Amino acid sequence: MRYVLPPVTLRDPFTRSPYALGLKARRVHQQVRHEAPVTIHEADSGVTIELDVPGFTIEDLEISVSNNELNIKGHRQLNIPSSGKVLLNSRQNVSVERRLRIDDSLDPDSVDAVLEFGVLKIELTRRPESQPHPIRIRLPA
Repeated sequence: MRYVLPPVTLRDPFTRSPYALGLKARRVHQQVRHEAPVTIHEADSGVTIELDVPGFTIEDLEISVSNNELNIKGHRQLNIPSSGKVLLNSRQNVSVERRLRIDDSLDPDSVDAVLEFGVLKIELTRRPESQPHPIRIRLPA
């Protein structure tokens, strides 16, 4: 009886790894660039923007406002230790970028951002003069 693969023994800890099949794992240093998924909510007080950025830290992200455009950039670099062998790596370096046009009624100086559980939440408030305000109705004199 001929085996295509060597017989599996109970002492082999890598029976299901790429090395068990005679393959060599390789380091993947590809760059993946995509637009982060976004949800935008509008209220009378302003706009809330939520982006999915799993695995990103505060240091990986950059937010700026210029010319009525909100720019969100992020780059997550893999941190693979140089000691030892990499058995399998299917993760990649990731860059995200999103550009959103903001309305003149929003105050670009009021941007507030919070990163929690892989979701970046950005809030922009409306300028006081563009917020809805009640108008008093009076009786004729």
